[in-house]
Amino acid sequence: MAAGCAGGDSSASQSDVPEKANSSEITADTTTAPESSEPEQTTTTKFTCTTAQWKEPQEYGKVIALTFDDGPNTTTTNEVLDVLEENGIVASFFVIGTNINEQTVPVMQRAAAMGCEINSHSMTHSYMNGMKEEEITAEIESVNKLIEDAVGSVPKFFRPPYIATSGRMYRLIDQTFISGYGCNDWDSKVDVKMRVEKTLEQAEDGAIILLHDAAGNYQTVEAIKQIIPELKAQGYEFVTVSELFHAKGVELNPDLMTIYSKVPQ
Repeated sequence: MAAGCAGGDSSASQSDVPEKANSSEITADTTTAPESSEPEQTTTTKFTCTTAQWKEPQEYGKVIALTFDDGPNTTTTNEVLDVLEENGIVASFFVIGTNINEQTVPVMQRAAAMGCEINSHSMTHSYMNGMKEEEITAEIESVNKLIEDAVGSVPKFFRPPYIATSGRMYRLIDQTFISGYGCNDWDSKVDVKMRVEKTLEQAEDGAIILLHDAAGNYQTVEAIKQIIPELKAQGYEFVTVSELFHAKGVELNPDLMTIYSKVPQ
């Protein structure tokens, strides 16, 4: 698995910069405005993705989004999906383009059919903050095309590899940037107990939980078997990242130079 894939253990800081930079390398974070869009439905030959079943924002209680990086694969990703299915919940998967192939597309389609969300974690999982414009564009367009071909929709969210960002990335990537509260579960030395304790410690209303479904990461599979029931007992509702924004009344606006670990921040 990609070592140090993401290290977001805390929310990003905020600044007063409201829009993407037109030049120079600037990284800044802002909050967004309340959402007012109506539920919409998009039909593909494979799946029907709908927001029509979402509640009104004021009807939600405590909400949290589980997210998984570094898939898809035919082993750990399926094991994560098994746990989600057993618990009747959804999550969001941030996939790497080079992992998408004939064997893993059905895994992505299984996730989508369960109501999970498929988002981008880049094509090659490389540091992108030092890339040229054409390299950034190639990374994003390539993985977006693979995801769209697999599940019928272009991802709304992007998690930068290693949470490394730049003004150039914000300007070129037309997706909302996501970080999250992590427990360093990409590191095999972080055992199941540590993963569970750290995740529960960081859980709060509106939080995005950052985990990894890279092949062989069985410790995270075991960890979520404990995390999910405990958070349910604490009254949390599990939603996709898209529904998390909806529940908090925060409009998606990729023009804002924002990276979210919690909604609202």
